[in-house]
Amino acid sequence: MCRRFALDLDWDAVARWLDVGDDGIRRDRLPHPSYNIAPTRTIGVVAQGRDARRHLTGAYWTLMPRWSRSRTLPYPTYNARVESIHAKPTFAESTRSMRCVIPASGYYEWKGKRPFYFHADGEEPLAMAGLYSWWRASDTSPWLLTATIVTCPAVDGPASVHDRMPLLVPEELTAAWLDRTVDGASLTGPLRERGTELSRRLRFHEVAPLPADGDGPRLITPVEHVEPIRLF
Repeated sequence: MCRRFALDLDWDAVARWLDVGDDGIRRDRLPHPSYNIAPTRTIGVVAQGRDARRHLTGAYWTLMPRWSRSRTLPYPTYNARVESIHAKPTFAESTRSMRCVIPASGYYEWKGKRPFYFHADGEEPLAMAGLYSWWRASDTSPWLLTATIVTCPAVDGPASVHDRMPLLVPEELTAAWLDRTVDGASLTGPLRERGTELSRRLRFHEVAPLPADGDGPRLITPVEHVEPIRLF
């Protein structure tokens, strides 16, 4: 599960990193920096358009399948399990040809009520696997770009905090993951294998409980546990 993440990135640097041309960046739709991104907020996504070029733009974080006539679904869709995305009606169409990379500074997972912050060993961003869908409430409504983060079973260190984690996209599989002509069902195995290798290298630490509306880099400050002083 991934239901909060941090996003404080230089979008021009992200575009260079993920090979997006300057004319493919929709700066007016990209979110401002935040250390407390929650579902239904705007996130940044990199996807390949019908023109076969990569685009960097903003998306609504909760995937709405094209056939839905309501923005409120009876189940959450801000995450999608890699084990079943090819078969679930909500995600199957997107898995076939509408996949994206969701950049992040880091993400949070909870062990009980204790939040932990996960990030790369350095300043480089994370490339989380995502799916997207264009959705509108009616034939006359404007289109809304929506997206979900693909998750996988946690391994090693991350598994000590939570049993799920975002699936990371390795550099050598980025082109295939974004390629609309490739059926994503054929990629989930290799992506899961290589993505979990990247996750084993992540660093993580406990942070203070996240406020509902608070923000800023202080949210990722490590919590230091101090043993109580025993007088007797």
